[in-house]
Amino acid sequence: MIVVGVRDCIIKEDIFKLDLPFQILNGDVIATEKHILHAINQAKSKEPITNSFWMEILVRASAQRQISTAIEIIGVKTGERRNICIVCSDEDTLEEVLKHTGGKIDNSVLDLNPEKLEKIRKIYDIKEEYFKDKEEVVKRVCEKISVMEIIK
Repeated sequence: MIVVGVRDCIIKEDIFKLDLPFQILNGDVIATEKHILHAINQAKSKEPITNSFWMEILVRASAQRQISTAIEIIGVKTGERRNICIVCSDEDTLEEVLKHTGGKIDNSVLDLNPEKLEKIRKIYDIKEEYFKDKEEVVKRVCEKISVMEIIK
């Protein structure tokens, strides 16, 4: 599984119509690569919520059971200068998606920074006391993903 951050993309509607095995997420609300790897693991190992493995990644990464809410929270929006996270199964798919988005592979898009921490705190309803340590924030996001199974 390939997980990459991409900076300064142009997102057009046609990207959502590609019939390829991938998911594209808003890189500005991703709590590191660990966040996405945990969502992938949950998508592979838990009872599916959606009919598509790739949509399952989006739903799990958002820690939401409703697809529309997941898209609103962590889905990438159309527009210019977007920072995204691409999840796909192979290099050929990655190259094809990059042809449609442009941008430059830059995994620092997935790193935490103060602005991103505030967005993540609101999205995942994480208490400020956990914001002293970035690793603690990542743990809390992964915890929210994990408890989706028991909170219905």
